[in-house]
Amino acid sequence: MAIDFKTVISAASTLMSAAGAISQGRAQQQAAGTQAELYRRQAERERQIGALNARRQRAEAARLAGTQRALLGAAGQAAGGGSALLVQEDLAGEGEFNARLAEANAEAAAGSKMMQAVLSRAEGRGARQASYFRAGTALLKGAKDWG
Repeated sequence: MAIDFKTVISAASTLMSAAGAISQGRAQQQAAGTQAELYRRQAERERQIGALNARRQRAEAARLAGTQRALLGAAGQAAGGGSALLVQEDLAGEGEFNARLAEANAEAAAGSKMMQAVLSRAEGRGARQASYFRAGTALLKGAKDWG
């Protein structure tokens, strides 16, 4: 039986096409995984920035409260009662609110980055799966052409 070189070349081409499709899918999945890791790191950075901003806000509120107490004392008013106390409580409440707002904003940004990471990983898995379908299609087409 003679070897039909056209069939051998066609089969080799088909196998190379299938292998290339699978390799491309793996590369796309790896790239998506790398992107997902970058998103995860950005999310962590957002959380760190939020915590830093919250600490700064709390420190600023504490400084402002200290300045307010000093001014009240210098004016001869008791800082521990009456309207002075109410103003101090309002100031402290607003400072904590702003600190928690900074944390919440950072967490929202981090959550967005984490969602992007999840989507990137899903795209990578989809690319890998699509590569298997392309490889299978190439093999089936090649098998049809050989027969």
